[in-house]
Amino acid sequence: MLLTVLSFVLVMSLLVFAHELGHFLVAKRNHIVVEEFAFGFPPRLVKLGERGGTVYSINAIPFGGYVRMRGEDDPSLPGSFASASKLARTATLLAGATMNFIVAIALFTAMTMITGVPDANRPGALIGGVAPGSPAEQAGLRTGDRIVAAGAAALMSAGDLKTYTDSHLGEPIVYRIERGAAGAGAPQSLEFTIVPRVNPPPNQGALGVQIGLAYRPARVWEALGAGVGMTGEIIAMTFLVPATLIREGRPISEAGFMGPVGIAAATGEVVRSALAVDSILPILSFVALLSAALGITNLLPIPALDGGRLLFVLVEAIRGKRVEPAQESLVHMVGFGMLLLLVGVITVREIGALLNGTFPTLGLH
Repeated sequence: MLLTVLSFVLVMSLLVFAHELGHFLVAKRNHIVVEEFAFGFPPRLVKLGERGGTVYSINAIPFGGYVRMRGEDDPSLPGSFASASKLARTATLLAGATMNFIVAIALFTAMTMITGVPDANRPGALIGGVAPGSPAEQAGLRTGDRIVAAGAAALMSAGDLKTYTDSHLGEPIVYRIERGAAGAGAPQSLEFTIVPRVNPPPNQGALGVQIGLAYRPARVWEALGAGVGMTGEIIAMTFLVPATLIREGRPISEAGFMGPVGIAAATGEVVRSALAVDSILPILSFVALLSAALGITNLLPIPALDGGRLLFVLVEAIRGKRVEPAQESLVHMVGFGMLLLLVGVITVREIGALLNGTFPTLGLH
């Protein structure tokens, strides 16, 4: 429980802080007065200093942070957010989500730099796993071996391996493999004679091997491209999944939306999984996913969120005249109350599921 709470607070604090940092930087760039930039929520613990009219502080509740801009709903104040141009307000509101997307891209890029990218130039079929008791295991094949030839036929891909093997079931085949990690000198070239099974057990092939992908170190631009692509896929899926459920007439709850309790539980599960396998990759992937989700959520046209405020800027641009600040403020206040109510309902439901033992897990091992 302690690990779950600590990991959730740390992850969400960093993501919310990054979000608020985006607002802060762009507000300053557009000459909007930022009265305070704080890490955590009040009460204030430490005032770090003051510069350019901005108080920098650390607060007692270590959960994210906030940017307090002058006159967010009062255009009469000079240097206020509300008195800034439509372009300046739009850029400032978009900056928080943009920073979350940048964090997601950076984390996915780091993952790709660690794992590498698929190597299309290495022929053959890389063995990603060997089933116990299978012909491959009995012959001596190992995970990480690369099958490059069968009989007299050179194998360029996993498809070539399957085609050749399936056409010679029950017959002895001489497979040539290369053993040894890339970059560690010339690999060993070995030959194994194996008889592919005609009727293999369920979920096993004739040889009893799982085929994996070969990877090579990623170049920086390749890793960055992968990071952008993975973030884009998350954004697309966020809208695609609910749209598909609506089209099919299924309940929107099947989209798997999570509240604070669900996110906390998932964070703890991911951290425990990462510790079990001694790898930072599950954490990087999950935090990147959360960061992208936070960015998307804040852009939804819901009052009190950035997207809701952007909607008012859009209405102003269309009408040529802004909505009365008092009316806009009321809409955001009501929207915020409804948002808190929704979060409360989801939280109660998730706590109930935890107590009943019906809360879904990510299925990590």
